[in-house]
Amino acid sequence: MASGISPVSWSNSRPEPVQPADQVAALLQRANIHRIDVEGCELVWQQWPTRSTGARPLLLLHGGFGSWTHWLANIPVLSEQRAVWTVDLPGLGNSGDMPEPYTTAHFADLLLSGWRSLIGREQTFELAAFSFGAMIGGQLAAMASEQCRRCTLIGASGFGGLHVQASLLPPPGPGVAAAEAEAIHRENLARLMLYDPASIDPLAVYIHGDNLARHRFRSRRLAGSNDLAEVLPTISAELVGIWGEHDATAGGAENIEARRKLFAEAQAEARFHVLPGVGHWAMYEAPETVNRLILAGD
Repeated sequence: MASGISPVSWSNSRPEPVQPADQVAALLQRANIHRIDVEGCELVWQQWPTRSTGARPLLLLHGGFGSWTHWLANIPVLSEQRAVWTVDLPGLGNSGDMPEPYTTAHFADLLLSGWRSLIGREQTFELAAFSFGAMIGGQLAAMASEQCRRCTLIGASGFGGLHVQASLLPPPGPGVAAAEAEAIHRENLARLMLYDPASIDPLAVYIHGDNLARHRFRSRRLAGSNDLAEVLPTISAELVGIWGEHDATAGGAENIEARRKLFAEAQAEARFHVLPGVGHWAMYEAPETVNRLILAGD
């Protein structure tokens, strides 16, 4: 009986590995793209399909010099239980340039305005945000008040003197040979983003290089501010903090514990997790653990 499956011709040659650019493109093809103009800035949002009926929206915010692809390792699993949305922050990825003033509050106001135009003012949501995006996400959660039910902050900046600026190699210009550019990206990923050398794979290198090529807004000045520490006590959403044990921006165990204390002072029931053997880009380096913490909080 014919199976209906076309016969396969086998050979001794191995199939070509999927290229990182193709991996990114394949996932993006699954998303619905929304473009929302706020104050003359076009915000580009990605809405990911979910099989979970009535799932609560989960908004993911990426880090500085990044785009939605910071969440590439997490979107497929998270979207099984949540209605996942990502967005390119103003001045980054495919979104328009950030209008003045260049403040954390203005970033959050722009995003919340665009977000509410997509989901409304009554629909509750959850938020997970990384690095520079976590500083903005904390501000957004405070502005959204009871509409935001859970706020997970990963490797968050915005803690003033607790924050460390990693020393990086100058990014490669357009005339730099591909092999040299890759070496620079790998070194900078090791210095800032990822602790385990095995995590610095071709996909991580591609994501990092592609995001750097598209960035226009330099976030490092804002990252060193105390903006998140100041707004943390005003967040009504359930708070979850996640840091990699070896986060290059964290300043070591003592500074991580100082952040834990700030979370506890802001919200007695706040959850705080330090992931062993993990660097700054925790959701790429430990996706299973981070996904579980985003969905469950503990």
